[in-house]
Amino acid sequence: MVGCAAALFVANALGGWAMLIVVPVLGCLWIWLALGGIVEGWRHRAAGVPALMLPAIGILVVPFAGFFANHALYWSHVAPSWWRLRSDHAAFEAAIRGGPVPPDVTRIERARQRTAFRTVDGFVGAWAGIVHDPTDRMALARGWNNRPIPDDVAAAFGNRIIWCQRLDSHWFHCQFE
Repeated sequence: MVGCAAALFVANALGGWAMLIVVPVLGCLWIWLALGGIVEGWRHRAAGVPALMLPAIGILVVPFAGFFANHALYWSHVAPSWWRLRSDHAAFEAAIRGGPVPPDVTRIERARQRTAFRTVDGFVGAWAGIVHDPTDRMALARGWNNRPIPDDVAAAFGNRIIWCQRLDSHWFHCQFE
């Protein structure tokens, strides 16, 4: 389980092309392991082990695997932004004041007092980035699990904010639709 979660973390950090490879491989691996459990259970039925006990263990593990995968995917989004901000904090501060664009930033967007540094351009206009918000209103954009996001925060940069995670004082990692 931990290995699968780690593979999802690394694949998501590498980008969309890696996820296209890793997710089907993990899906096939899960089916292969379940079938292996069924075969082993069938072989051990004469020893008094119920034939479906081993696959049942695999089925019981599914919620835990989902928990690990969910956290691995979440942190694989947040950790690169946190590391980028920590490594080049001076460059981000200078860019707020009109300096050059920091490394690995595709575009800078400004909305009132907030500044967004696009680091990931997704499909159909979706994007993610590091946001500097001296008002700290972006902390209210915790939209996962269907939590409401205030309208002024949700439309801060034109695209609707899905969620934000605080990286450091006034800095956030945000996902946009």
